[in-house]
Amino acid sequence: MTTVDSRRNWALIDTLLEDETDSWRIQMLSQLKEHVQAECGGDLDALMDTLIDDPQFHNWSGNNDIGPKGYDDLRSFYENLIASGSNRFEYAIERIIIGDDTLVTEGEIKVPFAGTMLKAMGREDVEEDAFYATTGRTVTFWPFSTDGRIIGEDIYSMTSDFSDAIAVELKPYTYGENS
Repeated sequence: MTTVDSRRNWALIDTLLEDETDSWRIQMLSQLKEHVQAECGGDLDALMDTLIDDPQFHNWSGNNDIGPKGYDDLRSFYENLIASGSNRFEYAIERIIIGDDTLVTEGEIKVPFAGTMLKAMGREDVEEDAFYATTGRTVTFWPFSTDGRIIGEDIYSMTSDFSDAIAVELKPYTYGENS
């Protein structure tokens, strides 16, 4: 069975931080790691602290931007994500491009969904107490403010449809655990 383990999300970040000497690059990489750990670990306040006061998220689907805009919309988005359990995703970052004020990440993503959620969406072939995941590739642009906080995310992702979600084993991450 496929495993979804959020700890893989920051493995490359840790590798880059081992040798990085530029203080601004260290700030951006460290803030990204904090953001992802807080998101996957379900700590909403720590997550929101990584962002500017008026974050702008862009989740692109074709030409449509469906990302939340502003602090309140984004907080609500994350509250719902955490409540659903889908915050425990695995984004196995394979490449990070470091610019002057932006990080770009690319990798394979597995987004978990509870069987109860998929049943409610019409999937009859799932067990309610199990987890299933869509899979695909994602590229994310992470712009940073001059004080080192994340301005937002520009996400370009192609994942499988809910109807193709596969059974997975979750290895939940707890925010703050040694990893």
